[in-house]
Amino acid sequence: MASIIAKVTELDKEMRLKIKQLQQEKEQLPVFLREQKKKLTKKTEEEAHQEIETRKKEIEEGLKAAKAAASNNLKKNITKIEAEYKEKKDQWIETIYRQCIQDYLED
Repeated sequence: MASIIAKVTELDKEMRLKIKQLQQEKEQLPVFLREQKKKLTKKTEEEAHQEIETRKKEIEEGLKAAKAAASNNLKKNITKIEAEYKEKKDQWIETIYRQCIQDYLED
């Protein structure tokens, strides 16, 4: 009987320690949750920042390509305009000159 009482007493002591540990863990739970929340927030912010940087690079590359295409298109158009000017310059001057003379004579 004494051994049963000793076992019960020992078991009671173990369970009280276990309950005390669980209560301490319970008391630390808000601190643990705050720490986890901070970690998750930081991780989310880092992921968002990385996504923003990736998207920014994609946009910059797209803008760079669009700028190069626009520049090439502008150069082609300038070349066309210059060629047309060289080709028709004398004709235009003659047309303007004749129109001026005609307008002068009509007055």
